Amino acid sequence: MSIPMLKVKGLKKYFPIEKGFIKHTVGNVKAVDGIDFDVNDMETVGLVGESGCGKSTTGNCIVRLLNPTGGEIMFRTKEDRYIDLATISLKEMKPYRSQIQMIFQDPYSSLNPRMTVHDIIAEPIRIFNTRNVGEVDDKVKNLMRRVGLPPEYMIRYPHAFSGGQRQRIGIARALALNPRFVVCDEAISSLDVSVQAQILGLLEDLRDEFNMSYLFIAHDLSAVKHISNRVVVMYVGKIFEIAETTELFRHPLHPYTEALLASVPKLVANKAVRKETITGEVPDPSNPPSGCYFHPRCKYATAECSEADQHLFSVNGENGTPHLTSCIHYDKLSLRGV
Repeated sequence: MSIPMLKVKGLKKYFPIEKGFIKHTVGNVKAVDGIDFDVNDMETVGLVGESGCGKSTTGNCIVRLLNPTGGEIMFRTKEDRYIDLATISLKEMKPYRSQIQMIFQDPYSSLNPRMTVHDIIAEPIRIFNTRNVGEVDDKVKNLMRRVGLPPEYMIRYPHAFSGGQRQRIGIARALALNPRFVVCDEAISSLDVSVQAQILGLLEDLRDEFNMSYLFIAHDLSAVKHISNRVVVMYVGKIFEIAETTELFRHPLHPYTEALLASVPKLVANKAVRKETITGEVPDPSNPPSGCYFHPRCKYATAECSEADQHLFSVNGENGTPHLTSCIHYDKLSLRGV
């Protein structure tokens, strides 16, 4: 059994709600509320859920763009020792920036419009590795070739590129320091469908070539199914289900996961198939319902669900791998997969 690259334990991120002239805190938006999951070596873990469930906040906490409110983010360094990224200072975090990178959602706003492609990709190399002009230029050219861009384009500015090309530039920047762990935050959501397939294929190839692990944050379940080894399902800051990808898509154990899978558009020859939608509204994370957060929208809900403790139950999957779910009725329901 491999030692995890990343171990997230009890991670919390609360945003205070302040009122009045003196900014008195009257509550908290619990964007991430005590979640646990691991990411192994050369593994892609998909993190899925509806908008506002806390996916991007989780990724931002892991790379320390946001400071966690509580919990642990244990990252295994090159020396095979764990460091808690949640508690170290930003100064102490700097040596690990080269090992943990992020590919951002919006390829238009994540690139500095005043910098050339060369300078965008070269910036982290100059900060962490070398200022030798020749070495930097060679590294930039090699990275551009690897992500499918002609090196002669490196003197251009971001406005001269399409969305897919800009995302390739963002990927090249993330790879500039040979990271071991990359957070892909909705990395394909703003791209055309044909370009999405190209970027997914590129990410898969790069993971194997550079021996990286991914946390792949997305709401597109078809993309998650294609690239992920395991899937983590989030809802209102909580984890509802974790399983290997094939297992989760065939045999979901939580009604929320079933509802997500049912909402995926389906292509059937000579037939128009309407996708199902989840009824009701996502609860307010500052004032979630009691018990299982999904029970007001769940067609299988019982009186027990409004009082249930949202801890994860471990079930053996079809191939003997752990399948975790927070639904108290998992052993009584027969849920539809894909």
